[in-house]
Amino acid sequence: MDALVAWMRGPQTLGSAISRALVPRALLFACIATAILVGQAMSVQPISAELDAKPAPAPTWTLAQRAAEPDCVPLASWPEGRPAAAVVVSRASDGKVVKVSFDEAWAANHNATVADDLWVLGVCP
Repeated sequence: MDALVAWMRGPQTLGSAISRALVPRALLFACIATAILVGQAMSVQPISAELDAKPAPAPTWTLAQRAAEPDCVPLASWPEGRPAAAVVVSRASDGKVVKVSFDEAWAANHNATVADDLWVLGVCP
């Protein structure tokens, strides 16, 4: 211990003063940098499949559906509260667009299973 104190209080040259100032700081920097790098290496990376998976866009009313069902209008154009006899829907299971009765669509969307759910695209009087 006396040798360390003597070394610290001994005659100082420019080189020894610089090494006394820089060596402890360099060691501290190396320890902190190592801790940060190890922490990053140990961090959990999200599964790339979850990042790449994007939800499918909701189906929309198209001009082709308008031509196929000329008496029907897009859902957004139908007055709220007005009863409808039939609706044009896209099936969630296969994406096929069909015209079904309002009661059938209501029953399919309000039962316990989601396998037969329907996207309502248009409304028919």
